[in-house]
Amino acid sequence: MHAARQFSDLYPVVENRKNSVPKTFSLDIIDSVQIDYLGEMMLIDFDPKTEKYLLSTEFYQEYLEVDAQGKILNHNKFNEDGIDAVSSPLGLGYFNGDVTVFNPPKGYSRFQDSLKVGEITISYPHVIFMIYPKLGLFESSNKIYYPKPWPESLAINIEEGEFFQTLYRLPIIESQDKTTGDTLAVLRLPETSPLLDDQVHGFPIPVYTMDQNKLLLSMWLEPRIYVYNKVGDQFEYERTVEVNIPDWVHYDPVPMDKAEQFFEGFSKKLSGNLTNLFKVGNYYVVVYTKGISEAQMAELGQPNDGGLSQRKKNPNYAAVFDKEFNQLATNVPFPSTSNYPMVVNNEGELVVSKVAGLSETEDDGVILYTLQLNAK
Repeated sequence: MHAARQFSDLYPVVENRKNSVPKTFSLDIIDSVQIDYLGEMMLIDFDPKTEKYLLSTEFYQEYLEVDAQGKILNHNKFNEDGIDAVSSPLGLGYFNGDVTVFNPPKGYSRFQDSLKVGEITISYPHVIFMIYPKLGLFESSNKIYYPKPWPESLAINIEEGEFFQTLYRLPIIESQDKTTGDTLAVLRLPETSPLLDDQVHGFPIPVYTMDQNKLLLSMWLEPRIYVYNKVGDQFEYERTVEVNIPDWVHYDPVPMDKAEQFFEGFSKKLSGNLTNLFKVGNYYVVVYTKGISEAQMAELGQPNDGGLSQRKKNPNYAAVFDKEFNQLATNVPFPSTSNYPMVVNNEGELVVSKVAGLSETEDDGVILYTLQLNAK
């Protein structure tokens, strides 16, 4: 590792607990490493036991495992054919130290040193309509938990409001008994969720993180967090936390009987996304992009640079909450070249990969930044 420049502009607190001392927060680059790999890779996961970092290509077909110094420990590309084929990877991350890929229709395939060592099967017929940006696989007692796939009986029709109404009420997470293989729905949206207001909201993507027995859930499209507590094998809803984000670009829901109109409006702008949640020291960090308005999208015109101009216009920010979910700060910027997938290491530091195309300088490999959340 070598020391890197500081990214330390301070941004104002937007909300504070009563009788508390106002704080300003920043995300400062305290270190960086360069990985000897020519090509684009994004950091997507970290295994706390082995302290390995997992990077992959955009659609998860190829991946690297590296140590804290950036040394490549393993490099693998999935085979599309054969007995261990991974033809359509729809999620990638670590599970109990194994590189684990969501590999429909089989389920989750587990790899060590590029060799398949196991599988978590999903026994019932199901359909997949999206890529999971965060694998969401974890274990507790004798149960394995993961995002519940849609049942095959769900007739996908984006022009029918009834389809979306059914979709939003489906279980979000299910458990599987490690001994019997029995599955059980364990988490749904609360009835108070705006996504259950009998309108079309598009396709929410569940992203969640565990903090001991507490689960924090984002549905990607809205500036709010759903908080649950693990009670036995189930998750009980506790509260909804609104994230105060000035200039958040909202999508426009449509009535159920006009479902076919939703994506017409949706494509004219880039709505805000709440992309990740982390526990960092005594704080919760919410990662988001604000989106790009219809007027700004018109100014940008048709993309001819692989989406880089949109990414420059729509950078990553963080909102900071205390452990009681009081919002302490918003619009805390990440380095402008940061990718949106990121991890927290064992030191409580955020680690993020650099998007080469967003940089004015050319690097000889993939760059990882180590960021420290500072409160002053």
